[in-house]
Amino acid sequence: MLSNNAEFKNLLLLHSRDRRSKSLENELQNLPKAMAALDHSIDIEKQSIAIATTELRTLETRNKTLDGEITSLGEQIVRQKNKQLEVKKNEEYQALENEIANLASKVNEKEDEQIEVLIKIDDARQTAKIAEEKITLRVIDLEKQRVELDDRENELKQNIEELSQEISLSRQEVEMPMLEVYDRTKKILTKPPYIAPIEDQKCSGCNLRVSNDVISSVLVEQKLTQCDQCGRIVYVER
Repeated sequence: MLSNNAEFKNLLLLHSRDRRSKSLENELQNLPKAMAALDHSIDIEKQSIAIATTELRTLETRNKTLDGEITSLGEQIVRQKNKQLEVKKNEEYQALENEIANLASKVNEKEDEQIEVLIKIDDARQTAKIAEEKITLRVIDLEKQRVELDDRENELKQNIEELSQEISLSRQEVEMPMLEVYDRTKKILTKPPYIAPIEDQKCSGCNLRVSNDVISSVLVEQKLTQCDQCGRIVYVER
């Protein structure tokens, strides 16, 4: 039986290592995309911290503006009161009094607005704090995943290098005619498996029924045989 042949067993070992190497290479090839997605997510989360505190900054800026406006109005009131001490006519005094009252009314309006802003600042500060804490935790988790991907990349490169050496050794242990057929099969097929057992008279690689000639070649002649449907090397496991 071909599956018991020592040379064929060496070929199966080579095939197993080739498949493992191909799988690792595919994973390594897909890692940059996963890394880029994580980097993008980290950037978005970090930007979200700034967004979460935008309202707080806006309110704090408004509070400072109100402080300045109230101070300016207070200074205007002082100046008008000083003018009152200098005027002699009743009409001028009353005009200044009216202006002072108008300025005082504006001060009250600004102070009422400032009270509302200060209340909103307290709420916004609490909201921003909670949001920043949650976002920071998410960033920490994403950055941890990113480090794990870096570690996985290094691990994959090391495993591929080790497998490459093992594959070289395996190729030396397979007879040239058999190795040539195997290499041609690898070039024909886009992806593994390149060797597949026959199950219920079907090639397990393409799941199509093989001809009686293929079955005869494998079982009776015990030759290295290829599926007449997909070209994979086929054998019977016994």
